[in-house]
Amino acid sequence: MKFYNKYREFFVYCFFGFLASVINIFVFTAIHSQFHLKVLFANTVAWLLANIFSFVVTRRFVFKVPFEGFKKLAEESSYFLVSRLLALLIDDIFMVVAVMVLPWSSFVIKIIDQILIGLFNYFSSKIIFNYNNRHLLEKMKQISKDKKEA
Repeated sequence: MKFYNKYREFFVYCFFGFLASVINIFVFTAIHSQFHLKVLFANTVAWLLANIFSFVVTRRFVFKVPFEGFKKLAEESSYFLVSRLLALLIDDIFMVVAVMVLPWSSFVIKIIDQILIGLFNYFSSKIIFNYNNRHLLEKMKQISKDKKEA
């Protein structure tokens, strides 16, 4: 039990991340394979739906962030969006290159892609929602502010 308590966030994130990946894979497969639409379109729609789900469950069930007002919620959602947009860029590049280059099925490539993107998303979410890591966000904000003033 001590082991679980130490890594509870990671285990719960993996569970909900798995569900988000299932949503992502199901939507991608339906749009790309069943409706024969382009990889980038299918991947982007799948990403959007999976990330709406992911934001809600990650905030509420993984990191158990209390509601501190709409300003804080907007700040967290903007950080989440930026980190997930970066993940989407990596995701799209990987999917396009892998589907075009590797002779594997797009389904297998999408599963590999989701594992890699899931790890990236866990660590970025940990920075955003885990208040023990909040100093990293504050430092990034200050650096950005200093660059704008310069």
